Amino acid sequence: MRYATIDHNAYGQLRVRVPLIYHDQPLFGFDLGTRTAKMMQLKPSGKGMEVMGYGYANFPGEAIVEGIIVDPQEIVEALKPLLHHMSYGKITAGRVATSLPVAKIFTRVLDLPPMNAADLNAAVRLEAEQYVPVPLPDLYIDYEVIDQTADKLQVLMVAAPRAIVDSYIKLFDLLNLQVVGIESSLAAVTRALVAAAPLDKATLVADIGSTSIDLAVHDKVVRLTDTIALGGDNLTNQLMTDLAITHEQANEIKFKFGIGPSGLQPKVMASLGTPLKKMCDEMRRVIKYYQDRGEHSRKVEAIIVGGGSASMPGFLEYMEAQINLPVTVANAWSGLDMGKLPHVSKYDAPMYTTAIGLARLEGKL
Repeated sequence: MRYATIDHNAYGQLRVRVPLIYHDQPLFGFDLGTRTAKMMQLKPSGKGMEVMGYGYANFPGEAIVEGIIVDPQEIVEALKPLLHHMSYGKITAGRVATSLPVAKIFTRVLDLPPMNAADLNAAVRLEAEQYVPVPLPDLYIDYEVIDQTADKLQVLMVAAPRAIVDSYIKLFDLLNLQVVGIESSLAAVTRALVAAAPLDKATLVADIGSTSIDLAVHDKVVRLTDTIALGGDNLTNQLMTDLAITHEQANEIKFKFGIGPSGLQPKVMASLGTPLKKMCDEMRRVIKYYQDRGEHSRKVEAIIVGGGSASMPGFLEYMEAQINLPVTVANAWSGLDMGKLPHVSKYDAPMYTTAIGLARLEGKL
């Protein structure tokens, strides 16, 4: 049997059945964005993990619509060259762990009374029916208990549209790859960051993508998620419009000068001031919502930022001033053994955070 098979239980949960013969075979992280796929394979090395290979490739943005892969063959043709010849090193695994975009799934922490496993299944399904604006037959639902006391269970529930999940399964089938794990992209991001530097305080994790910013409040586990409908592309497009420049020129200005001190700073800040302030305002809103939601919510004390636009000069300093919290760029590469591979550039490093988190599932699935 070459491929994993998908089984839907009575509660709509996604099960990936993998033959035991593949139990010890390696996997790699496959982060599928809106127009870029990032891949990473790690292997255990001493007390840490060694990078076997990594790389990225672009594909047409119209291949994915509302999270659903509508043209898998177009993505296959764009990614096959990278799979056959990775940018750095080699990917030897035929199994993948992948993630779904946070904006397209539903996550909620449930407070429930203690109950047995069978009743918990039914209770989670009932909660999903109340809070998720999608009919249950159209969802895959999964959950895990994240905290338990004598009188309460805290359960993390995740629900994903079947149409999105099934389109991912079809893509990997066409790529001749076996799916062994599917999770939220923020779960992967948080795993990568916690492995690099344990988060010992309530922290806002912000993963800046091309079209959105995924947010999570991490306090021992992920307690809250949200999405801002603004991303790196919005900043690039704003520069193109306001400065009458090309896409390539706008990206060069964004990553080389950003909003940091330079002769271009007044023009760039005049262009990007509004969207950047909106980003910060939304982050403040999420922090306030979490801190106000209950007696057990600790104060958020720090922000960790990942994603390609996180390396834009001046962005972190601006965010710190706006939100009044210390901000650091996620360094998911910290502690990884590069072996003989070249070290990734500081501009490319943040884009691999999700792929690293997925690759860190090696040995756990």
